[in-house]
Amino acid sequence: MKSKNDFFWPSFADLVTSLFFIMLVLYVFTYIQLKHKNIVLEEKVKIIETVEANLVPLKQDTALFEFEERYNRFKLAFDVKFNADRAVILSDNDLINPEYTRKKIQEAGLKLRSVIDDLKRKKELDPKMKNLSYILVIAGYASKDYNPKRLAHNYELSYKRALSLWAYWKYAMGIDFESPGYKNLIDLQISGNGWGGVGRLDNEDDNQRFLIQIFPKIAHFD
Repeated sequence: MKSKNDFFWPSFADLVTSLFFIMLVLYVFTYIQLKHKNIVLEEKVKIIETVEANLVPLKQDTALFEFEERYNRFKLAFDVKFNADRAVILSDNDLINPEYTRKKIQEAGLKLRSVIDDLKRKKELDPKMKNLSYILVIAGYASKDYNPKRLAHNYELSYKRALSLWAYWKYAMGIDFESPGYKNLIDLQISGNGWGGVGRLDNEDDNQRFLIQIFPKIAHFD
Protein backbone atom coordinates (compact mmCIF):
# COMPACT_ATOMS: atom_id res chain seq x y z
CA MET A 1 0.00 0.00 0.00
CA LYS A 2 1.38 3.44 -1.03
CA SER A 3 1.84 6.06 1.65
CA LYS A 4 1.01 9.75 1.32
CA ASN A 5 4.71 10.50 0.95
CA ASP A 6 4.83 8.38 -2.22
CA PHE A 7 2.36 10.86 -3.84
CA PHE A 8 3.88 13.99 -2.32
CA TRP A 9 7.39 13.76 -3.78
CA PRO A 10 6.41 13.31 -7.47
CA SER A 11 3.94 16.20 -7.12
CA PHE A 12 6.60 18.36 -5.49
CA ALA A 13 9.08 17.49 -8.25
CA ASP A 14 6.52 18.39 -10.92
CA LEU A 15 5.89 21.74 -9.19
CA VAL A 16 9.60 22.55 -9.00
CA THR A 17 10.04 21.59 -12.65
CA SER A 18 7.13 23.82 -13.66
CA LEU A 19 8.52 26.73 -11.66
CA PHE A 20 11.92 26.20 -13.25
CA PHE A 21 10.47 26.42 -16.75
CA ILE A 22 8.44 29.50 -15.84
CA MET A 23 11.57 31.20 -14.51
CA LEU A 24 13.49 30.14 -17.60
CA VAL A 25 10.85 31.62 -19.91
CA LEU A 26 10.79 34.86 -17.90
CA TYR A 27 14.58 35.06 -18.03
CA VAL A 28 14.66 34.55 -21.80
CA PHE A 29 11.88 37.11 -22.30
CA THR A 30 13.66 39.67 -20.08
CA TYR A 31 16.96 39.06 -21.85
CA ILE A 32 15.38 39.61 -25.27
CA GLN A 33 13.68 42.81 -24.08
CA LEU A 34 16.88 44.22 -22.58
CA LYS A 35 18.89 43.29 -25.66
CA HIS A 36 16.37 45.08 -27.88
CA LYS A 37 16.49 48.18 -25.67
CA ASN A 38 20.29 48.17 -25.78
CA ILE A 39 20.25 47.92 -29.57
CA VAL A 40 17.79 50.83 -29.80
CA LEU A 41 19.91 52.88 -27.37
CA GLU A 42 23.07 52.16 -29.37
CA GLU A 43 21.33 53.22 -32.58
CA LYS A 44 20.18 56.47 -30.97
CA VAL A 45 23.71 57.19 -29.73
CA LYS A 46 25.07 56.58 -33.24
CA ILE A 47 22.51 58.97 -34.70
CA ILE A 48 23.33 61.66 -32.15
CA GLU A 49 27.04 61.24 -32.92
CA THR A 50 26.24 61.56 -36.64
CA VAL A 51 24.25 64.73 -36.00
CA GLU A 52 27.10 66.20 -33.95
CA ALA A 53 29.55 65.38 -36.75
CA ASN A 54 27.28 67.06 -39.30
CA LEU A 55 27.25 70.25 -37.22
CA VAL A 56 31.05 70.49 -37.19
CA PRO A 57 31.16 72.77 -40.30
CA LEU A 58 28.94 75.25 -38.45
CA LYS A 59 31.22 75.09 -35.41
CA GLN A 60 34.32 75.59 -37.55
CA ASP A 61 32.99 78.68 -39.34
CA THR A 62 33.90 81.03 -36.51
CA ALA A 63 33.57 84.09 -38.73
CA LEU A 64 29.81 83.55 -38.89
CA PHE A 65 28.89 81.39 -35.90
CA GLU A 66 30.19 81.05 -32.38
CA PHE A 67 29.38 77.77 -30.65
CA GLU A 68 28.63 78.09 -26.95
CA GLU A 69 29.52 74.59 -25.78
CA ARG A 70 28.19 75.08 -22.27
CA TYR A 71 24.69 75.76 -23.61
CA ASN A 72 24.99 73.63 -26.77
CA ARG A 73 23.92 76.48 -29.05
CA PHE A 74 25.22 78.82 -31.73
CA LYS A 75 25.15 82.57 -31.82
CA LEU A 76 25.88 84.82 -34.76
CA ALA A 77 29.56 85.71 -34.40
CA PHE A 78 29.05 89.25 -35.67
CA ASP A 79 27.09 92.15 -34.21
CA VAL A 80 23.53 92.74 -35.34
CA LYS A 81 22.64 96.04 -33.72
CA PHE A 82 19.39 97.94 -34.01
CA ASN A 83 18.46 101.47 -33.17
CA ALA A 84 16.28 101.77 -30.06
CA ASP A 85 12.90 100.00 -30.37
CA ARG A 86 13.64 99.01 -33.97
CA ALA A 87 13.46 95.51 -35.40
CA VAL A 88 13.43 95.39 -39.22
CA ILE A 89 16.60 94.08 -40.86
CA LEU A 90 15.59 95.38 -44.29
CA SER A 91 15.25 98.94 -42.99
CA ASP A 92 18.32 101.19 -43.02
CA ASN A 93 16.58 103.27 -40.37
CA ASP A 94 16.33 100.28 -38.04
CA LEU A 95 19.62 98.48 -38.54
CA ILE A 96 22.96 99.94 -37.49
CA ASN A 97 25.69 99.53 -40.13
CA PRO A 98 23.06 98.00 -42.44
CA GLU A 99 25.11 97.18 -45.54
CA TYR A 100 27.83 95.25 -43.71
CA THR A 101 25.39 93.57 -41.32
CA ARG A 102 23.05 92.36 -44.05
CA LYS A 103 26.04 90.95 -45.97
CA LYS A 104 27.07 88.90 -42.92
CA ILE A 105 23.45 87.80 -42.34
CA GLN A 106 23.31 86.58 -45.93
CA GLU A 107 26.52 84.58 -45.48
CA ALA A 108 25.23 83.09 -42.23
CA GLY A 109 21.92 82.10 -43.84
CA LEU A 110 23.67 80.38 -46.75
CA LYS A 111 25.96 78.51 -44.38
CA LEU A 112 23.08 77.39 -42.18
CA ARG A 113 21.13 76.21 -45.23
CA SER A 114 24.11 74.20 -46.49
CA VAL A 115 24.37 72.43 -43.14
CA ILE A 116 20.61 71.72 -43.05
CA ASP A 117 20.76 70.43 -46.63
CA ASP A 118 23.58 68.10 -45.61
CA LEU A 119 21.46 66.80 -42.73
CA LYS A 120 18.67 66.19 -45.21
CA ARG A 121 20.95 64.23 -47.58
CA LYS A 122 22.27 62.10 -44.73
CA LYS A 123 18.73 61.27 -43.65
CA GLU A 124 17.70 60.30 -47.18
CA LEU A 125 20.72 58.00 -47.58
CA ASP A 126 20.50 56.23 -44.21
CA PRO A 127 17.28 54.24 -43.53
CA LYS A 128 18.10 54.26 -39.81
CA MET A 129 17.62 58.04 -39.79
CA LYS A 130 14.17 58.00 -41.36
CA ASN A 131 12.49 58.87 -38.04
CA LEU A 132 14.93 61.68 -37.30
CA SER A 133 13.92 65.33 -37.46
CA TYR A 134 15.28 68.59 -36.05
CA ILE A 135 14.02 71.52 -34.04
CA LEU A 136 15.55 74.68 -35.50
CA VAL A 137 15.25 77.67 -33.16
CA ILE A 138 15.89 81.27 -34.21
CA ALA A 139 15.97 83.25 -30.97
CA GLY A 140 16.29 86.97 -30.39
CA TYR A 141 17.67 88.48 -27.20
CA ALA A 142 17.33 92.02 -25.91
CA SER A 143 19.49 94.20 -23.67
CA LYS A 144 18.01 95.25 -20.33
CA ASP A 145 17.13 98.86 -19.64
CA TYR A 146 15.99 97.93 -16.08
CA ASN A 147 12.61 99.60 -16.53
CA PRO A 148 10.10 96.99 -15.32
CA LYS A 149 7.36 98.64 -17.36
CA ARG A 150 9.29 97.72 -20.52
CA LEU A 151 9.80 94.06 -19.64
CA ALA A 152 6.96 92.76 -21.82
CA HIS A 153 7.84 95.27 -24.53
CA ASN A 154 11.42 93.98 -24.75
CA TYR A 155 10.27 90.37 -24.97
CA GLU A 156 8.03 91.40 -27.87
CA LEU A 157 10.86 93.42 -29.43
CA SER A 158 13.31 90.50 -29.28
CA TYR A 159 10.67 88.28 -30.92
CA LYS A 160 10.11 90.83 -33.69
CA ARG A 161 13.85 90.92 -34.36
CA ALA A 162 14.02 87.12 -34.57
CA LEU A 163 10.99 87.20 -36.87
CA SER A 164 12.75 89.80 -39.01
CA LEU A 165 15.80 87.53 -39.36
CA TRP A 166 13.56 84.64 -40.41
CA ALA A 167 11.71 86.90 -42.87
CA TYR A 168 14.94 88.25 -44.35
CA TRP A 169 16.30 84.79 -44.99
CA LYS A 170 12.96 83.57 -46.37
CA TYR A 171 11.73 86.48 -48.49
CA ALA A 172 14.89 88.37 -49.39
CA MET A 173 17.08 85.30 -49.95
CA GLY A 174 14.71 82.40 -50.58
CA ILE A 175 16.06 80.41 -47.62
CA ASP A 176 12.86 78.80 -46.42
CA PHE A 177 13.24 76.13 -43.74
CA GLU A 178 9.47 75.56 -43.86
CA SER A 179 9.39 74.70 -47.55
CA PRO A 180 8.08 71.28 -48.71
CA GLY A 181 11.70 70.22 -49.29
CA TYR A 182 12.23 70.22 -45.53
CA LYS A 183 8.98 68.44 -44.67
CA ASN A 184 9.44 65.92 -41.85
CA LEU A 185 12.95 67.29 -41.30
CA ILE A 186 12.70 70.77 -39.76
CA ASP A 187 10.44 71.98 -36.97
CA LEU A 188 11.09 75.73 -37.09
CA GLN A 189 10.54 77.78 -33.94
CA ILE A 190 10.99 81.54 -33.61
CA SER A 191 11.35 82.94 -30.13
CA GLY A 192 12.02 86.16 -28.27
CA ASN A 193 13.94 85.64 -25.04
CA GLY A 194 13.84 89.29 -24.04
CA TRP A 195 15.68 89.79 -20.78
CA GLY A 196 15.69 86.08 -19.97
CA GLY A 197 17.67 83.04 -21.00
CA VAL A 198 20.91 81.50 -19.74
CA GLY A 199 24.39 82.70 -20.59
CA ARG A 200 23.64 86.41 -20.62
CA LEU A 201 26.67 88.66 -20.92
CA ASP A 202 27.79 91.23 -18.34
CA ASN A 203 27.69 94.07 -20.85
CA GLU A 204 23.97 94.47 -21.55
CA ASP A 205 24.56 95.96 -25.01
CA ASP A 206 26.16 92.64 -26.02
CA ASN A 207 22.95 90.80 -25.16
CA GLN A 208 21.30 92.29 -28.22
CA ARG A 209 22.00 89.21 -30.34
CA PHE A 210 20.65 86.20 -32.20
CA LEU A 211 21.00 82.57 -31.16
CA ILE A 212 20.56 79.52 -33.39
CA GLN A 213 19.82 76.13 -31.89
CA ILE A 214 19.50 72.77 -33.66
CA PHE A 215 18.09 69.88 -31.64
CA PRO A 216 17.67 66.34 -33.00
CA LYS A 217 14.31 64.66 -32.38
CA ILE A 218 14.48 60.87 -32.55
CA ALA A 219 11.16 59.10 -32.94
CA HIS A 220 10.52 55.40 -32.36
CA PHE A 221 12.57 52.68 -34.02
CA ASP A 222 11.01 49.86 -35.98
